[in-house]
Amino acid sequence: MTFTYAHNGPIRTMDAPVTWYGSTHWLTNTIYECLIWRNWDLSGYHGQAAESWEALDDTTWRFNLRPGITFHNGEPLDAEAVKWNLDRVRSREDFLVHPQWQFISDVKIVDDVTVDIMTGAPEAYFEYVVSYNGCELLPPDYMEEVGEEEFARTPVGSGPYKLVEFTESDKYRMEAWDDYWGGRPDVDTIIYQVIPDSATQVQAMITGDVDMMAKVPEPDRVKLASTDGIDLLLAPMNRMHHLYLRADVEPGTMSEVYPGYEPVTLDPLVRQAVSHALDRTTLASVQGAAVPNLVRICAGYPEGFADKYYGEAAADAEYDVEAAKKLLVEAGYDPDAGNKPKVFFESLTNQYGNEKEVAEVAAVMLEAAGFEVELTVMDNSAYSEQIQGPGANRDIMLTTLGCGPAMTPLFYQCDWPGKNNGQCIPEWDENSAQILSTVDSAARLDLWADWQEYYLDWGGDVVLYEMQNVIAINDDFEWDARKDGWMTFRDLKVAN
Repeated sequence: MTFTYAHNGPIRTMDAPVTWYGSTHWLTNTIYECLIWRNWDLSGYHGQAAESWEALDDTTWRFNLRPGITFHNGEPLDAEAVKWNLDRVRSREDFLVHPQWQFISDVKIVDDVTVDIMTGAPEAYFEYVVSYNGCELLPPDYMEEVGEEEFARTPVGSGPYKLVEFTESDKYRMEAWDDYWGGRPDVDTIIYQVIPDSATQVQAMITGDVDMMAKVPEPDRVKLASTDGIDLLLAPMNRMHHLYLRADVEPGTMSEVYPGYEPVTLDPLVRQAVSHALDRTTLASVQGAAVPNLVRICAGYPEGFADKYYGEAAADAEYDVEAAKKLLVEAGYDPDAGNKPKVFFESLTNQYGNEKEVAEVAAVMLEAAGFEVELTVMDNSAYSEQIQGPGANRDIMLTTLGCGPAMTPLFYQCDWPGKNNGQCIPEWDENSAQILSTVDSAARLDLWADWQEYYLDWGGDVVLYEMQNVIAINDDFEWDARKDGWMTFRDLKVAN
């Protein structure tokens, strides 16, 4: 039986550890094994290439591999292969995932099926980060034989599916692997069909050309729900819409693209004014499947402090147009006299749901608070290539970020090579380092309370809301929607 998923794209490369983009890792997760993987409900972890694992001490983890496990081409997936892969991702500075893997200080082979991973310091979220982007294990001998460019065209993994053919950023066809250690998958063929336009996806669901689409637009939900053979699911997306506010001119290519330009958002008073100007409850309604939030971690995690920062009450307390106007006056502007701070606001059209409409409404809110706004909305590919990818954003950029706690502190440390924003606050940097090395969960949660205050005071990201995913699925299939938002199908089943 064949299952086809309508993928928004883009899909970057089949050499998965090269890239950070989740839309690529969703697909490659079906063809590659990691050492361990996150349970669908985030309740813990289970072994993939590793049969078992344990912490020997605060900085050493031992992994026992499955005896006899191989890659699709028969090459052994042994301790040497694991070491080669981990050394590759932590040493290749040209890989987007490289900074994430610097927590590893050494990898030692104990025997053919046993490997020890050492960390430079205690790693609070070790199991999470070792199962995140870049964890995919590739066959070293085959990679050396064909080279990286050819490997990206003809990849070999060790997961439950083999990639048998693809047209780049179009159609990817995977077939079940009979010799998978966990048994042959239930579904014979999985196809990721790239369809960027949601209206085209909806029509393909109705005609039966695809079996699943995510992020169903609000106007189409009733139509799909009333179509025979289609079910709708509501699932966590583990994603938030943010406004990136430029707090530093250095990161990315902004200074090259706009020489001499100084964003008004360099002033923290202006950044605070932006936050107060936004009615997050209304913006969440415009998005269509979202709940307001003020901080960088989703409400489902203890680190998100949902009782304080999540929901309409928290959003409504932050929304204060008069406070925004007073902050602008304090920053040296006089909007009533025509002296308004001008912001260049850039947004994509529609990736996770109604970005264009959200940006348009947010621009009106900012203008009501005394800003002059020049809004530019671009199609998704142009936005990625011209603005977000190279870091050419100016004052305000609408973006989407994941919201799990395990890696977030990394992104706000002084040495993180961000392209769209930058910050270096020594006290916050130290707080982040303490979070990432504090194994005791209660003590770590106390540190997180301080972290969220640093985040809000800085104001370089303005969280709007966290999104929920409305998914349409052919009822011939059964699938547990992952709570981390990943659209990956190694556990897909044929319905009884």
